[in-house]
Amino acid sequence: MKSSDNDDVITDRLPKLKSSNEWLEPQPLSFMEALAKEDIDAAIQSILYRENYIIKELGKYLKHHDFLNARRKEILYKRWVDHVADPLQKKIIENVTSHKKIKKRRQEELDGFLKYVNKKGNAFIEHYDPKEYDPFYMNKEDPNFLKHSLIIYK
Repeated sequence: MKSSDNDDVITDRLPKLKSSNEWLEPQPLSFMEALAKEDIDAAIQSILYRENYIIKELGKYLKHHDFLNARRKEILYKRWVDHVADPLQKKIIENVTSHKKIKKRRQEELDGFLKYVNKKGNAFIEHYDPKEYDPFYMNKEDPNFLKHSLIIYK
């Protein structure tokens, strides 16, 4: 069956593809009524074709949206790696591999301790000379030193 309009040609073939705006605009009810009066099967086929086209377009949009979200996550992860993870990892590796400096300092501290022990004869916590070092100096000067008081607010 053929109608007078060139756009309304009903054949066994599917109609030519139109832009999404043309498909999304609702057809006038009179067009559907006229098509349904002429050939119900063709009207149903037209409606199904239109629905399938909209579903495909929506699928393409959702797939593209998912791709953009995945890409956004990849970019954020790359920025995080570049600005946070890599510098932090470098600092950790730098501190962990600096054991030579630690060994050297430990050796210097041990040498200083041995020189002090050789000079004084002993080095125990219980035996100290208040002229050299008095760990209780602040307690003698200020009896409230390092004592906490709680303030209760009402």
